Amino acid sequence: MNTGLISSRYADSLLQYAISLGQEEEVYDKMKLLSEIFMKMPRLRSAIINPSLSGREKKKILVTACGGSVPSSLSKMIDLILKNEREEVLQYIALRFIDLYRDKFDIQSGRLVTAISIDHKTGQQLVTRIQKMVKTNVEIESVVDSEIIGGFILTLGDFRWDASVSGELTRIRNKFRKD
Repeated sequence: MNTGLISSRYADSLLQYAISLGQEEEVYDKMKLLSEIFMKMPRLRSAIINPSLSGREKKKILVTACGGSVPSSLSKMIDLILKNEREEVLQYIALRFIDLYRDKFDIQSGRLVTAISIDHKTGQQLVTRIQKMVKTNVEIESVVDSEIIGGFILTLGDFRWDASVSGELTRIRNKFRKD
């Protein structure tokens, strides 16, 4: 079985169907949530592929994992996936959907690591500045890591900006080692 091809076809169909119903953003949010749940709870995959559970029970588990409700386009896609017994590729479908959505709507995802938590307003200002710099929409995941001491590390696509205190100390140490 070609997992990549199957998941791409389902994800692309879901994206096109969600767009036709104006539900693409809501489906995107649900697929991101489902993908996170799959990563945090590996037992979800085991439950979904369990042949002793009925399709109705599997759907109930999936809807719960998506936050308790799903838009109609995603509900129908879940039904189709269960009907065609493709549960084993559901996690890949979610990941592929996220990629396709970001490509379609020109969204670049990134990660911001700071030593302390930043407030929502500061985070939004930073995202706005980054969007102006890269001239595209940006989705930033904020992570707090006190080991960087201060400053920030921003990873966006293939680029990494290390403006952290720990990064600067490492660069200074490496410079002294070379000399």
